[in-house]
Amino acid sequence: MSLATNALTDIVTCEAELSLTAAAQDALLTRYINTASQAIENYLGRPIVYGAALVQKVPGSLDSWLYVDRRIVVITSIVDPGGDTVTASDYSIWDADAGAIYNSSGWVRTNISTTQKDRYVVTYEGGWITPAQVGTRTLPYDIETACVEMVTNMWRQQGADSNIASESILGTSVSYRATPTAAMPTGVMAILDSYKRIDNLWMVP
Repeated sequence: MSLATNALTDIVTCEAELSLTAAAQDALLTRYINTASQAIENYLGRPIVYGAALVQKVPGSLDSWLYVDRRIVVITSIVDPGGDTVTASDYSIWDADAGAIYNSSGWVRTNISTTQKDRYVVTYEGGWITPAQVGTRTLPYDIETACVEMVTNMWRQQGADSNIASESILGTSVSYRATPTAAMPTGVMAILDSYKRIDNLWMVP
């Protein structure tokens, strides 16, 4: 098993966090890293890792913003539903991390009918370069820390029953949670909440 393309940390970092040195655990750490990275992506509702030539079809809705999935580094082109390239001076990157593209004239509504739904086609460079990718990392350290925390939690809870809330060894009493604990710790969610995409920007100067 190898690290997934959306891995948000690497083996060396997790080994250092857990004070591990042998390679025997690398396969399990790889699975935990892949699991944690996918869980974070699912929580944020969008991809995180860097892509050099991303092409995404985006709906317009008569307001001033288009939203692409990833953080925007550079926009190469935007082609409107009619096939014409939008003039670059007509739009700007409003919020790079949110993937928000602003056009003061608004974007044409693309739902022509219930069966015909044309889209803007945005070609761009976006996302963050992760420690597992080639190049100078741009991934915020707190996102990687969130992933490492999830990996270490999974490592330390190997074989544990997540339904058990408490137990008494000598008294042999065990209490169970009504539902299993969430896979993502609240501290991790607190970190990630600031990276969730805003679907609408209400305040425009």
